[in-house]
Amino acid sequence: MKEFLLRMDRNTDRLLELYLKKNKIKSKNKAINDIVDYFLENAESFNMIRELNKKIDKMIKIENLNNNLIEQLFANHEFPVNNNRNEDEILKEFKENMKNKFYLFMD
Repeated sequence: MKEFLLRMDRNTDRLLELYLKKNKIKSKNKAINDIVDYFLENAESFNMIRELNKKIDKMIKIENLNNNLIEQLFANHEFPVNNNRNEDEILKEFKENMKNKFYLFMD
């Protein structure tokens, strides 16, 4: 059997203590072994979750870019009330509609 030295920060140690209490385990060694075994058995699932996370982050960035481009396009129409973008009532209404998902760009 191999032995390892494991250093944990306070947050990780606190999470380990919560895991011990939740699963009624008395030994930190057993808990760490259980966690490592579980991770190794489910490594493929964790990788799939990580990939999904990356795709969702990319979609959020694209949506934010689209919203910024639409806002800029709207502001560039130069309606007489668009002199100051921060005080423009029409642009404020447009932003509010964007927040409420009034306009749907893609499903």
